[in-house]
Amino acid sequence: MFSMESATEATSEVRPQETRPLDTKAVTGVLQTAQIALDNYDDIFSDFDPSPYEIRLISEDFLRELHRHYHRTGKGDIIVSFTIPGDLRVEKTEALIKKRIRDYFKGRIREVERERRERVKHGIARIVVGVVLSALLLTNPLLESRPFLEIISVLIWFLIWSGLEPFLEVATKLDRRRAFHEKFLKAEYRFVPTEEVVKYITESQAYR
Repeated sequence: MFSMESATEATSEVRPQETRPLDTKAVTGVLQTAQIALDNYDDIFSDFDPSPYEIRLISEDFLRELHRHYHRTGKGDIIVSFTIPGDLRVEKTEALIKKRIRDYFKGRIREVERERRERVKHGIARIVVGVVLSALLLTNPLLESRPFLEIISVLIWFLIWSGLEPFLEVATKLDRRRAFHEKFLKAEYRFVPTEEVVKYITESQAYR
């Protein structure tokens, strides 16, 4: 359906001193560039959703390709360059697709923040219950019987530990998810005629 590679991989065999400067508006040629080859615009959207592009679901395959490239690159902005046959290009459709992709990542960021708030709220509630039980255990002599003491101690430990989880491991996972969504929300998306890429590769080979 589509393929993806970093620009550094695409140009690694070209000798910089022997080639002409690369026009990054036409083809991908910078460090933080993801190149995705499309057969048509449908490749960006789900095969199982027949809806128009305005509401059609984003393809899971496309998102997996973005994840793959995200883990290859470091910090910094990124350019996502779609190559597509020139005779299939429609400027209005491309503008719509860029908006849909950015709207998708905006939505995912809102979901992450909503999940964070919910987890923090539940975590605080558990900690409060654990602290209250601890106070009751310390101030009420009637709760000091050994079997009950063991049970309540385990419950207190569980409540406080699970209440801290949203501030520790879960927070780290949510931060990673948000970082991925933010990177591709801020990314620059370009559509490039396949013919221009082929021409560039052919000319590059001639300089070797």
